[in-house]
Amino acid sequence: MDKPSTENLKLITNPENLRKLCKSISAIEAIISPEWEYRYYSYQKDWSETEEFCEMRNGQGDHMLILFSNDGICINGFDHESEMNGWKNTPIEEKKSFIDKLFGSKKEPKTELIQEIPNGVVTELPEVFNEFIFGEPVKSIGTTFCIWNTKTDTDWKIGKINFSEDKYNDGSSDLLELLDGKPMTYKKWAEEYYEEDFENRELKLELIEKIYSGINISRELVLEINPKLDDFEKLRTDLNEIGYEHEI
Repeated sequence: MDKPSTENLKLITNPENLRKLCKSISAIEAIISPEWEYRYYSYQKDWSETEEFCEMRNGQGDHMLILFSNDGICINGFDHESEMNGWKNTPIEEKKSFIDKLFGSKKEPKTELIQEIPNGVVTELPEVFNEFIFGEPVKSIGTTFCIWNTKTDTDWKIGKINFSEDKYNDGSSDLLELLDGKPMTYKKWAEEYYEEDFENRELKLELIEKIYSGINISRELVLEINPKLDDFEKLRTDLNEIGYEHEI
């Protein structure tokens, strides 16, 4: 089955719905996984005065960071197993003393971890997204793919990329999986990712559909998804940070 990727941009839900989708997924994640560090998706509606931010991380070194701004949307992805991972240990040139030059130095050469983003991935990136892609935290995480949609674009855009031929490609097929906007996609993924939580029960599709539709989250809905959740004060704070409406 085809999944959203840099080669299947039309399978990514449209920009108008993406912000709502990311908030919905993050809200479900906050319910399933009360401890933030174990969640796959999280969302900050107040990342700055004019920007919102969604983060996906799988705990194994892969990340996807999404910026929502007045200028549009930019998606940065990093798959550490992709051959398009450009992080390399690069030798640092040091000034040698006269003695070192005369007798040779036995010091271990120093190296620095530097990223070389593959050619084409960000060369056509609109300037309005430069601060996001070349600043923190993206700079320290890395980039194997980048997708954007400015406020004047009619569809998703990428640069002119020479894709790698390894099975991971640029990692977008795995990292963008949940951005098709389909509740069933999330259900199948979550029951596998949080398999211990759903070992003896089902994550009901209709509950995901309700949250994807934007319904106000109630205590009753929360307990249908996670009967063990008891810290509603923390969940209230999380949902407020996400910007998802609730009645808790």
